[in-house]
Amino acid sequence: MAKKRLGFFEGINGYGFYNVLNVVLFALMSEVAYVGIIFYTDVLKRCIDGDAFSFLIFIVNPILFSLLCFGLLRLNTVFNSRYPVTYYTSARMLGFFLLIGLSFWGYNYLMYVAEVYATGTDGGNPFVPTEPIWLQITLITLVQLVIMCLITINHTARYTIMLYKEGEELKQTQARAEIRALQTQLNPHFLFNSLNTLVSEIDYDPESAKKFTIDLAGVYRYILQKQDKPLVSVYEELGFIQSYVNLNQIRVGDSLHYECVYPDRSNLDFLQEKYLPSLSLQLLVENALKHNVISAIKPLHIQVSFSENLEYLVVTNNVNPKKNVHSLGTGLNNLAERYRLLADKKIVVEKTGNLFIVKLPMLDLD
Repeated sequence: MAKKRLGFFEGINGYGFYNVLNVVLFALMSEVAYVGIIFYTDVLKRCIDGDAFSFLIFIVNPILFSLLCFGLLRLNTVFNSRYPVTYYTSARMLGFFLLIGLSFWGYNYLMYVAEVYATGTDGGNPFVPTEPIWLQITLITLVQLVIMCLITINHTARYTIMLYKEGEELKQTQARAEIRALQTQLNPHFLFNSLNTLVSEIDYDPESAKKFTIDLAGVYRYILQKQDKPLVSVYEELGFIQSYVNLNQIRVGDSLHYECVYPDRSNLDFLQEKYLPSLSLQLLVENALKHNVISAIKPLHIQVSFSENLEYLVVTNNVNPKKNVHSLGTGLNNLAERYRLLADKKIVVEKTGNLFIVKLPMLDLD
């Protein structure tokens, strides 16, 4: 399943109340550490005029420390998104906490160096303390580490809950899609028309009837096999929709025109490495057939093509709306919702002149 893109500051609730609390807590942690470094190391002794307070460091310190903390939370989110929480072993947890501790210790030491340099030194190297300060910096770091570990555990728990809720939502949406697929499969009107067409073709064109039977079996087989799969390859969808269109072309004759325009490249193997929500093309073609007049005078033209950057599969049809058929947009809304849950991407719907265009993002599995 395609993964969502995550913003740098994105914890669980985006830029909401959760992150505001984190910003306040990170700022307090950094300023308490700053005061501790001033009073519990040799900073006061090394100041020339006795004023160990740097307004610049006081302002910049919470900003830099917050960026460091959010960066660590971002890294934790990446780990959680790439590896299931079930693999959140003790070794991995301790390793990540060690990374936090080393990052905080290094940050506090650099803050000590910056403080000595900013407030005037005794002439010595600001990187070399005049007396041991390692224990003081380590104790300050340990306090920060305990707080940050609690935040990280809470962050992981909230992220897990979010994934669980989205998984349940995706299951419900997928279930609705499966019901819709079953309804298409068992639609008596569609089946009745197909069988009527088959009987007629047997009398007038046995070869055409044979092809019609093969396509009909292929359509129903595909629906049965793919209706419970969230994603299928573009290659499979294009093969299926060709059979689905063939059935309708035999039924309505030359009033239905379909073409698939492939990209101008010699290697089309990428079609097996790009994916769409299952039965998404069938939904769009079915909508075009349902909502438009199809006759010799007003034929329906359906074209499937690719965007120039090969990011979208583009489905275009001309518009000859039926008078007594009103679209509620349920099918498109359902498809848009599946894209949101599967990959956090949006379909593009356009109406240009006499054309109705839907652009479907082609997805990667990794």
